[in-house]
Amino acid sequence: MKIIASDLCSGILERAQAGRFGQLEVNRGLPAPLLLKYFQREGLEWQISKNVRSLVQFRQFNLADDIWPSLPKMDVVFLRNVLIYFDVSTKKQIFRRIRTL
Repeated sequence: MKIIASDLCSGILERAQAGRFGQLEVNRGLPAPLLLKYFQREGLEWQISKNVRSLVQFRQFNLADDIWPSLPKMDVVFLRNVLIYFDVSTKKQIFRRIRTL
């Protein structure tokens, strides 16, 4: 399994790559058994396991760009909290591109 995580903002990608999250962040939809299985507490933060981090490839790109970087065939695509930033025509364009992956 491989996971591709993308964002336009390099700072967000760096933070995600570090794999460190505050209590409020891990409490947002992550069941306690999974938190304990995949994270370790480090001070006031939670660090995701190296095994999970090794599965993730981080890429910076803009979904609204005309040309996307080369992406592999994907089984699932999550667009959490990103489409709200685009107008309807751009959303349709993004969906068309994802459908062809």
